[in-house]
Amino acid sequence: MDKNFDIEICGMGGNYSGYPGAFPTKVEKIIKDTIHGRVLNLFSGVSKIGNVRVDLLRKEATINSDVFDFIQKSKLIYDFVIVDPPYAIKSAPNKLKIYGSIKPFTGNVPYQRKMSEFLKTHARNVLWLDCSAPLPAGFKREKMWVLLPGGWHFIRVLSHLKNTNL
Repeated sequence: MDKNFDIEICGMGGNYSGYPGAFPTKVEKIIKDTIHGRVLNLFSGVSKIGNVRVDLLRKEATINSDVFDFIQKSKLIYDFVIVDPPYAIKSAPNKLKIYGSIKPFTGNVPYQRKMSEFLKTHARNVLWLDCSAPLPAGFKREKMWVLLPGGWHFIRVLSHLKNTNL
């Protein structure tokens, strides 16, 4: 298989926000250095990145809504969509009370289909942070950052995907 995209392996940086789901410092820098134009941030948590930030409960969001309810109604096309869905977290249940919803995205085929359809018609570029590296139909990889957190923590992958149809 030919690799026609860049890969960077780096430390993830620390999360000093007090909110367990916040972007670590390195991830926030990568995102800010990559995005431009109209930006939608899905599952935004406490992040202030993006013109439109969708999160179920957080006051930092510009829209408090279930992400899947939002994407069914959205009509705009975005230059970048940032997606940082819940991971299949099973440990530290007391820490997870701060999230509005902890339903895992990876392995949830109906959620994956809905998100893929939305991105195909509404996103020129996607930055997807996850424990996996999805590649929805109609997208090509531009770059992938393998983020090493250190310790005994799971690695994360930040994928920059470009829509081949928009």
